[in-house]
Amino acid sequence: MSSQATGSTRMIEFLAWVEVNKKKLLIGTAVIAVAVAAYSIYQWHRNEAETEATVALYKIQAPAAQGGKSTGPGAQAFLQLATTHSGTSAGAQALLLGAEGLFGENKFAEAKAQFEQFPRTYPDHPLAGTAALGIAACLDAMDKTNEAQVAYQDVVSRFAGSVVASQAKLGLARFYQSKGDLAQALKIYEELARPAASSAWGAVASARREQLLAHHPELAKTNPPAPVFPSALSNAAANPPPLELKGTNAAPAKSAGP
Repeated sequence: MSSQATGSTRMIEFLAWVEVNKKKLLIGTAVIAVAVAAYSIYQWHRNEAETEATVALYKIQAPAAQGGKSTGPGAQAFLQLATTHSGTSAGAQALLLGAEGLFGENKFAEAKAQFEQFPRTYPDHPLAGTAALGIAACLDAMDKTNEAQVAYQDVVSRFAGSVVASQAKLGLARFYQSKGDLAQALKIYEELARPAASSAWGAVASARREQLLAHHPELAKTNPPAPVFPSALSNAAANPPPLELKGTNAAPAKSAGP
């Protein structure tokens, strides 16, 4: 049989199959069309929700950024937005800003509860490390030393190489220093002050290293000198940068860092 005849036979068989299964095909096509339409509507509503949440967050932040409010937005304004626009990117940012605002108001237990809420509402979110650091800082502020130390170590372990891990290491170094384990504290400062780890928190570590060695010069005998940051950053130890909430434009409240 020629290839042309074979092709014609197959076409006839296909058309016959379509005729027999015409109803099933129509139903299947309709189901696919409905699914595509539903997904398109979902995406449209999601984009609308994201836009509304972003606009709402901007309205809260804008007056402070323009100098309209010297004290900035209150924590409750952010927390209300976080509730109203839960599940959006702006809602996630608002939840962290609200928790940080409570921390700045010295409401450490309430701030801790909000930081703990973050991973439950936004699992695997890029800002999960900030929330974890916030929990550790709250425990630290409440003088729950042992719990805070464990929480800082958890941040270091789970978010290695991140900015929040550097902040958590500073908290651990401070604990070591307060307990008299100066060599361990100096080791952390040396690690953070390396040029390869250059950051604002590296400047803090460098300044604290200098202060520690100034009070305990004997430590320099067993620890090789590390490159230090410019003297212009020497005040960083006393005034570390505030907790950084990436993805927001808010002026941070009191630092939740160590």
